[in-house]
Amino acid sequence: MSESIDFSRPPEGSLFDPVASPRGLRLALVFGNESPTGRCPFYNVQCIHCDLGAGEGVSFTPEMNRGRLAFIKEHFKNVLPEICHLVIYNYGSTLNDSELSKETRHRILEFAASLASVKRISFDSREQFVTAERVNDMIAALRPDQSMSITLGFESQSEEVRIGHLKKSITREEVDAVFVALSGHNGRTAVEMNVLFQPPGITGNEAIIEAVATIEYGIQMMKKHGVLVDFNFHPYYPSIKGTKFFPDHPRAMMEHAIRSLFMIIRMIKQQSPESRIFVGWNDEGHDLQPTVKKMKQLLYSPAFAAFNVSQNEDDLQI
Repeated sequence: MSESIDFSRPPEGSLFDPVASPRGLRLALVFGNESPTGRCPFYNVQCIHCDLGAGEGVSFTPEMNRGRLAFIKEHFKNVLPEICHLVIYNYGSTLNDSELSKETRHRILEFAASLASVKRISFDSREQFVTAERVNDMIAALRPDQSMSITLGFESQSEEVRIGHLKKSITREEVDAVFVALSGHNGRTAVEMNVLFQPPGITGNEAIIEAVATIEYGIQMMKKHGVLVDFNFHPYYPSIKGTKFFPDHPRAMMEHAIRSLFMIIRMIKQQSPESRIFVGWNDEGHDLQPTVKKMKQLLYSPAFAAFNVSQNEDDLQI
C-alpha cells in the first residue's frame, strides 16, 4: 500500500508556511521518521499531551527522506533565499540515529549550509541523543557563520507537571547534560526550550506562575553553561492523547497567556536580553477543537505575529 503513496510531500498538517520570527523568516521542515515503526519510540509510553509521535504511518528510509528534501527544495524554491531560520522535525528525535540516520541528517545540514540567508538551523530531539560527538559532527558540516540549536520539549520546570502529569521523563540532570554537550562552541550552539502554557493539571494564575518559572529556569541554565537559550511558547490545546488522560482540562486561556508573556518578556529583557521567545500556534492538525482554534487565531494571531518579530509587549495589547 505504501508504494502507491507519494511520501515526498509532507501531510497537509506538516507542510508549514514560512513565518516571521525573532531570528528572521522561519521555516519548519518535517521529515519522515526512520525508526522501524515510523513512530517516536516514546509515543505509547510518554508525552500524553502530544499526538505528533504517531508519524506518517510508515517507516521512512533515507531514500524516502531524500525525496522529501527534493520536494522541499522545489516547493519552497522562491522563498528559500529569504529564510534565516530552519527548524527540523521528524515526529521524534532528529538526533537519534534510529529515527533519522546520520546520512539524512548530513544531507539536511548540507542543504542548510547551501542557503546563504540561513543563520540558524534547529533540530528537535530528546535529551539523551544530544551528545558532544553528534554536536561536534553537525557543527562541522555548517558554515562558520551559522549556528545550530537543539529544540527541547522541556515544557515545564515543575517535575510534578513534566514527569507526573505529562509523563515526560526528562530530568533536570539530563537537561544539564544537553547544555554540557552544546558548550564550548563560541556562540554557535543554542537551546530552544519549549514551554507548554497551561499544561494539564494547572489553570489560571497557577499556569501564569508556572510559565514564568520555566522561563526563569531556562535563563538560569544559560547563565550556568554559557549556551544561549531561546524559548518556544505553546498554549495548550486538546489533543486525542491529552483529552484521553485529562478530559476536563480546558484549552489555554489566551488572556492568561498574554498576562504571562508580559511578565516573561520583561524578565528576559532584564536578565537575558540576548534571548528571544516565539509564540507558536501550529498543531499539525491534532487540535480537537479546530473551530474554536480558528476563532482564537482570528482574534489573537495579529498580536502574536507582531510580538514574535518585535519582542515588544506593546504588540500584545488586544
